[in-house]
Amino acid sequence: MKHSKIEDFAADWQQLHQHIPEATKKLISDTVNRHAPDLATLFYEHMLADKEAKPYISHDVVSQRLHASMQGWLRELFSLKQQDPKEIYKYQCHVGVVHARIQMPISLVLRGTRLLKQAITGYLVGTELDRAGLVQATRFVSEVMELSMSAMTDSYIVNVGKSVRTDESYRMFALGQNMLAERERQRAALSEWAQHILLHLLGDEAAGVPEMRHSEFGLWLQHKASIIFHEAPELERIRVCVDRLERKLLPSLIEKRRSGGDARAAMRQVEADIGEVKFLLTGLFDRFIEVESGRDSLTRLLNRRYLPTILMRELALARNSDVPFAILLLDIDHFKNINDTHGHDGGDLVLQQAADLVTSSVRVGDFIFRYGGEELLIVLVEIGKEQALQVAETIRERFAAEPMRVGDGKMMPVTVSIGVAAYNGHPDYERIVKDADDALYRAKNNGRNRCELAN
Repeated sequence: MKHSKIEDFAADWQQLHQHIPEATKKLISDTVNRHAPDLATLFYEHMLADKEAKPYISHDVVSQRLHASMQGWLRELFSLKQQDPKEIYKYQCHVGVVHARIQMPISLVLRGTRLLKQAITGYLVGTELDRAGLVQATRFVSEVMELSMSAMTDSYIVNVGKSVRTDESYRMFALGQNMLAERERQRAALSEWAQHILLHLLGDEAAGVPEMRHSEFGLWLQHKASIIFHEAPELERIRVCVDRLERKLLPSLIEKRRSGGDARAAMRQVEADIGEVKFLLTGLFDRFIEVESGRDSLTRLLNRRYLPTILMRELALARNSDVPFAILLLDIDHFKNINDTHGHDGGDLVLQQAADLVTSSVRVGDFIFRYGGEELLIVLVEIGKEQALQVAETIRERFAAEPMRVGDGKMMPVTVSIGVAAYNGHPDYERIVKDADDALYRAKNNGRNRCELAN
C-alpha cells in the first residue's frame, strides 16, 4: 500500500475517536462485545444463504474458524484499548489480501457489513442514549466500519490487480512471446542513440543534442516497457540514468567541448551511465525471460511465480467438480553440507538430478515447482491423501536408493524429507501450502529421510 493511504487512515481514525465522548465509546464497545456472537451469526447466515458465497465458505468452516474470527474482528474494531491506527489499517489490508486470494467477491463482504451496521444500530436504540447521543453513536459506528472497509477494499483491488497481471503473464508464456529478440532490438536501439551522440560531438555542435526520449529506445521505454515490466525496480533505475544523461551529463559535456575545456571526465561519466543503462536493460529482460519461460533456469522445473495460478485453478476444480488434489513439499536433507563439501557446482548437480528423479516419479498431468533453494513443490492432481502419501514414500525411497553425482566423478547418498497435505475444503490456497510446510517441518524434526502427512 502507498504510504499516504496509511497516513490518511491514521489521521481519519484519530479524528473520529477524538470527537466522541468516552462514555459513548464505552457504551458502543460494551454493546458490540455483548452481541458479538449474534452479529457474527447474522453475518454468516446472510453469507451462507447467498448462492454466490457457497464456493468460498461452508457451515463447517464458519463454525470451526470464521464465526470466532468475526467476533474478534468486531470487538477489536470497537475496543476501548485501541491499537496504533496504522496497525489497525495493516490488519484490514491483510483481510482484504485474503479475500482477494480466495477470490471472494468484495460485494458480498460489503453487503454483510451493511447488515452489521444496521444490527448494531438496532441494539443501540435499546440503550439509554438520548436522540442526539444515538445519532452520534450510530454515525461513529458507521464511519468506523466505513474506514475499515475502505482499507480492506483498497487492498483487495490492488491484490486482484496483481493476480490479473500474473494471469496475463502466464498467458504470454503460453503464447510464446519472443523476448530474446526484443532484448536484442532494444540493446541495438540504445547503441544507435549512443552512436548519434558520438557523431554529434564529432560533427555539428550547433545542432541540438539528440534526445533519448525521441529515439527508438526512448519511445519504447516510455510506452511499452512500463507495461511489460510493470513496477520492476530496474525500470525506475533506467529512467533515473536516462534523466541524468539528458538533463545534466550531456549538456555539461557539450558545454565543455564548446568552451575548449577538458571533457574527458565528463565523457567517461556519459559512457558509464550508458553502460549502466545497458546493464540494467539486460538484467530486466533476463529476469522477465526466466519468468516468461515458465521454468527455473537450473532445474527446468516450473517457476514458483505460477504456483498461485495453478493452485487457484485446482481449488476451483475441487470446489465445483469434487476433484481432490494434494501437495508434496520436498526438502533435500543437509543440503548446506553438500554445498560446503562439494561446492555450489556440486549442489547444483544434486538439484538437477533431484528434479529429474521427481519428474520421472509423477504423472505428466502433475505440476512440479522449484519452490525455494533446495525445496521442490509437487501438485498432485486428482488424488486423495493416502495415495499422495504413497507417491511421497516412493519418491523418498528412490532418493535413498540412488546415490547422486557431485562432480569430479564422485557420488554421495542423498535423502529427502517430504510434507504431504491434501485439499480439505479451505478456500485459501496458502492454507494447503502451509499445511504441507508444517508437515515437512515435522518430518525434519523427527529425524529426516521420512514423509509426514498434514494433520
